[in-house]
Amino acid sequence: MALEQQHNPITDKNTHATPAGEKPQHVSTSQSERILSEGSMYVSFYHIPAMCSAAHEQRVRQALIPFSALLLEHCIDVDARHLALYHQDPIETVTVALQRLNLGAELQQTMPHYEPLELATAKNKTATGQLNPSENNALNQLQQFLSKLLARFAQWLKTLRKK
Repeated sequence: MALEQQHNPITDKNTHATPAGEKPQHVSTSQSERILSEGSMYVSFYHIPAMCSAAHEQRVRQALIPFSALLLEHCIDVDARHLALYHQDPIETVTVALQRLNLGAELQQTMPHYEPLELATAKNKTATGQLNPSENNALNQLQQFLSKLLARFAQWLKTLRKK
């Protein structure tokens, strides 16, 4: 399984290991907003030769928990014994914490990471104020509902004043 295909938010602090082949696909809105507001993102690749079981994977996940404010996401590939960390700030402290696990963690490389298409599109729409047709339709329906509600409320108030 390719490392880029796995999406495991670093803030997921579950105590159970992710079953092989499972690929969680959600990213919290706070992470998305953070990427949008702060710009570029980096990905650091680690090779962890002794990470050969779910228990070792869980130890790596637990070692990353204190750095949840620093890391945006992480992806673990136990079969390839690789770890990818998505971040915006330097992560030397994370590297030291991983090396303390005595699993042979070694930083392979850190490189700029592309901005996901959905986020780039959202940023452009926010900047230009554009909405797609379904969003525009939903807003129109909401506006019609609220105007009818206000009209009924005004009619009800008039009726009460007459009594």
